[in-house]
Amino acid sequence: MTDTTYTTSVMHWFRQISQIPRESGNEQGISDFLMQFAKDRGLDAEQDEERNVIIRANATPGYEQNPPIILQGHIDMVAEKSATSTHDFAKDPIELIEEGEWLHANETTLGADNGIAVAMALAVLDDPTIPHGPLECLFTTNEETGMNGAMVVKGDRLHGTYLLNIDTEQEHEFIVACAGGCRLDLTLPTNPVSTPAGLTAFHIAVDGLHGGHSGIEIGSQFGNALAILGRLLHEANHTASIYISHFAGGSKHNAIPRTAEATFLCETKHVESMQRQLSETIDIIRHELVPQDPDFQVHITPCDTPSTIFAPTQSQALLQFLYLAPHGVFGMSKKLDGLVETSNNIAIVEDHATHIDVLISVRSLTMSQLAYLRDRIMTLATLHGFTASEQGRYPAWEYERGSQLEEQAVALYKEVIGIDPYVTAVHAGLECGLLKAQLPNTQMLSFGPTILGAHTPKERLHIPSVTTVSKFLLTLLEKLQ
Repeated sequence: MTDTTYTTSVMHWFRQISQIPRESGNEQGISDFLMQFAKDRGLDAEQDEERNVIIRANATPGYEQNPPIILQGHIDMVAEKSATSTHDFAKDPIELIEEGEWLHANETTLGADNGIAVAMALAVLDDPTIPHGPLECLFTTNEETGMNGAMVVKGDRLHGTYLLNIDTEQEHEFIVACAGGCRLDLTLPTNPVSTPAGLTAFHIAVDGLHGGHSGIEIGSQFGNALAILGRLLHEANHTASIYISHFAGGSKHNAIPRTAEATFLCETKHVESMQRQLSETIDIIRHELVPQDPDFQVHITPCDTPSTIFAPTQSQALLQFLYLAPHGVFGMSKKLDGLVETSNNIAIVEDHATHIDVLISVRSLTMSQLAYLRDRIMTLATLHGFTASEQGRYPAWEYERGSQLEEQAVALYKEVIGIDPYVTAVHAGLECGLLKAQLPNTQMLSFGPTILGAHTPKERLHIPSVTTVSKFLLTLLEKLQ
C-alpha cells in the first residue's frame, strides 16, 4: 500500500465513523461498530464494561519477529456547536466540509480529536498487506470527561512492547511524557454570626482575566481571580479589620478562574484607609499582570449590610490561606527545557452558608513532586482550620530519557519525513499516564496530525498532515525493532 492509498483509506474510515454519534458517554454505537468491523474481518476482539474495544491482528507474513505494537486512541468526542446550529449529537451524523487543505464540520466540533486515531487504526486493520508485527488496537472511551475508559484497561489484556498513542494535535511533535495530578478538597467551617453594628459592607468582583487550561496554559502565568481576590482583601486587612460575608469564584477544576467575588465589611471609621489600600494594591497587581491580562478589572461597590458574617477567626483563616497558598508554576522540568514540571491551580471556591469549599488541582510530571506539593498545601490548609482530602489521583507518564522507542522514532522520522521532530511533554493528563501504570514495561509515544480549535465548533483537521503522519506510522509499524 502506498502512503497516498493509506491516507485515502484513513479519510474513508474517518467519514464512516463520523456517521455514528459518539459524544462522551454515548459511545455504545461506535464501540459496537468496532466489534462488528473486527467480526467481519475475522479479527479477535473484545469489549469491556466501559465499552473499550481491543482488536488484535496477527503479524503480516514475514514480520512475525517484529515487536508487538499497540495502536491507541479514544473513540469519544467533545460535543460543541454554534449558537445557530440545530445539530443533535445524540442522533445526527457529523456533517463534514472540506475546504482546500482543511476538513471541518458544519458549525459543530469535527471529532478529529480523536477520531483520526480510530480511522488510522481501522485503515491498518482493513489491509492485511500492510507490514507489521503482532498488532493490538486499543480504542478507549470517555477520555474527554474523565478518562474513564483508560482507568479500567487491564494490563494483562495487552502485550505490546511499544504503544503508539495518536492523540497529539501538532504535526512534527512527539509527546514523551505527561503530568499526573490530583484534586484537593478543602473545607472550612464559617460559623456565621450576627453582623455587629458599626460596619460598612462592600461587594468586590475580580474579572476580565484570560483564564485558560490549568495544565497546558499554567506556564503563561495568567492571573488567578481567586488568588488575586484573596490577596486584595488580605492587604486591605492591614489597615482595617476585614469581615467576610460571602466569597466565591471559579467554575471548573481544570480552568484557571477568570472571575471571583466577595461581600466584605470593615469598620466604618476605617473605610477611607481601606479603600486607599485596595486602590494601591489593584494598581500593583495590574502592573504585574501586563501584558498577559490587559483586561483585568476590579469592581468595588457599597452594598446592603448582610445579616450575618463569617466568624472573625474564619474570615482571617480564609484570607490567610488564600494569601499563603501557592498557585501557578511550582517547578520547571530538569529533563525537558522550558517545560513546567509541577504546578497547582486554586480552581473553585464555593460558599455554602455554613462552610466554604475550596478545590485545588495539583499536577506534576514527577509523582514525588506531586506528593510534595500536595502535602504542603494540605498542611497549610489544616493549620488554618480546614479539613483536607485528596481525590481523583491519576498517574504521571514520567519521561524515560533515551528510550529505545524515542531513539528509533526520532531517527525514522528524520529518515522518512526529512526533519527532526520536536520532542516534548504536556503538563496535563493523558491516557498514556493511566496506561503506563498498567503497562510499566511498555514504551510509549504520542503523535498525530495537526488539529486546530479542538473542543470548539471551529475544530479543523489539516489533511496534508494526515499524509505525513500516515507515512510515519506505516514506517514505524514496519521498522520498529
